[in-house]
Amino acid sequence: MHFKTIEKMFSSVGGGPLQRMMVEMKKRGQYAKLTPILTPEQWRSLFRKGTAGRLAARALTFGAYPFMTLLEAVKLSLKAKPLEKPLVVVSTNPFFLPHFLVATKPLHRCGVVSLMYDMYPDAFEAAGVDNKLLSKIMTVANKWMLRHSDAVIYLGDEMRASSEKRYGKNPITWIIPNGADRTEFDKARTRESALDKEFQEWCKDRVLFSYVGNMGLMHDVETLEKAVPLFLDGLKDEEKSHVGIVIAATGPGEARLRKSWENIGDCVKFIGPQKDDAWANLLIETDVALATLTNEAHATSAPSKIYSAITATCIPLVVAPDNSDLASLVRNCGEVIHPGDVDGLVRALQMMFWTVEEGEDAFEDYIARTNKVAEENDITHVCDLWQGCFNEIADAMPLPWSTLFYRAIKRGFDFTVAAAGLAVLWPVLAATAIAVKKHLGSPVLFRQTRPGLDGKPFELLKFRSMANAPEGTDASHDGERLSDFGKKIRALSIDELPTLFNVLKGDMSLVGPRPLLMAYLERYNDEQKKRQWAKPGITGWAQVNGRNALSWDEKFKRDVWYVEHASPIVDLRILLLTALTVLRRDGIQHEGSATMPEFMGDET
Repeated sequence: MHFKTIEKMFSSVGGGPLQRMMVEMKKRGQYAKLTPILTPEQWRSLFRKGTAGRLAARALTFGAYPFMTLLEAVKLSLKAKPLEKPLVVVSTNPFFLPHFLVATKPLHRCGVVSLMYDMYPDAFEAAGVDNKLLSKIMTVANKWMLRHSDAVIYLGDEMRASSEKRYGKNPITWIIPNGADRTEFDKARTRESALDKEFQEWCKDRVLFSYVGNMGLMHDVETLEKAVPLFLDGLKDEEKSHVGIVIAATGPGEARLRKSWENIGDCVKFIGPQKDDAWANLLIETDVALATLTNEAHATSAPSKIYSAITATCIPLVVAPDNSDLASLVRNCGEVIHPGDVDGLVRALQMMFWTVEEGEDAFEDYIARTNKVAEENDITHVCDLWQGCFNEIADAMPLPWSTLFYRAIKRGFDFTVAAAGLAVLWPVLAATAIAVKKHLGSPVLFRQTRPGLDGKPFELLKFRSMANAPEGTDASHDGERLSDFGKKIRALSIDELPTLFNVLKGDMSLVGPRPLLMAYLERYNDEQKKRQWAKPGITGWAQVNGRNALSWDEKFKRDVWYVEHASPIVDLRILLLTALTVLRRDGIQHEGSATMPEFMGDET
């Protein structure tokens, strides 16, 4: 049986990488929904209100949001169809959300993918929070959570290696970067800039360095704080007028720089966090994107904004440990400075300034390498990785309760009806066997290998309705072989009665796509192959909606519809419609043929 996943993604603040991925997945026809409790603008608005706003944001994300996710997961589980496995992708925002959703799996019945944006207590420890009891408790919790998640996603190799060394491995583990959507910036270039007009004027004719995102305790603000004044002091006055350093960030690091650089002059602007449109326009204007990470945080964080900066064709210049995922990304397209190397950062700032200002060959080389890295981390590629992960999870996850319930009901119903039918109809079976022997000779039964569930072969049983075929003939001669006797038992569907033995054995069901020829398996396209995802049936959705009067394409569309919408109600409806179809003798023959012409592949 093949399954697909239906996904719901949880992160307390919307927007960002998950939102981009969700949009891309919807383009591909995959159900996906991001369910945050706050939009990015609501989050920023609360944080601008000071301590009260921060407490309100934390209360929502830490208190209300986990229970909101549980309710949404329950809804998703109830919504799942028989061939769908409900799956929730849970980010570490808030940090304990994966633990909560894993612990409540018996309630919501969804698979849980833990998306490790940040590692805790690693992040606390990197930020200087030394609480051994807290670290011990969270270490135990992480080991349990990662072991019981259906899959774990890390943003980079170093983050994964560090986590697995400390907490252990999950059988399904993927590394999927945040990535970015190039179309966001293509659209931003075609519309009027959302940046403040005065700020836009200030940006003109400047080589723009920008720092966008968070400046928390895991970011090496100190190296940047010391290097920028030294860089500016080394420039002539007319050169300084061509430099712009923009800090569009939040956090304690931003407050520190604002205080430290308050007399630095007109070369630096603090503009705070921006709305999405303005943020995109800022990155478009930016020549060099700045990012920092402390030595202690080398395996706990991978700043997501740098992917967007690279996609906007900014040259990345980062302060980061050599063994960090951030350094691994930027090393291919920009410059990496080790934390604490103030002189190195000054030289890098100078080199970047002159490279951009003079438009040297090195600038074109940076742009070419940046575009290559952006292409490798485009949202389309990232979405391919996610889809591969979901497919692996779908194969490994246990069947949803709705599918197990449906299968149990269907198998019990099939067995009961087949056994009762054979017990009641044995006189008809015996009389038909004698009649076939008399009119058509031996053998009485038609036996042929047909593909069953997932293409597994089984032997189909039917009463013969045609004379034995001369060697070398094909389906176009069916009309010549079909006698009046054969037409009568077909019209009454009596030839199908021995198929009840196939149902009793479990090779077939009462309702499902009709079992066709083994040779057809390699001729199906990807969509048509879905008909093999259910047991073949004596009757099906195609049989009550045209039968042999349909084209192959029409029949396969109806078969696939059934596979994707199967339920006890649909099965009961098909059985009732089958009785009416048999009484009316509809669709017994295909136009120009006694049955159906051979299927040779797509009818295009």
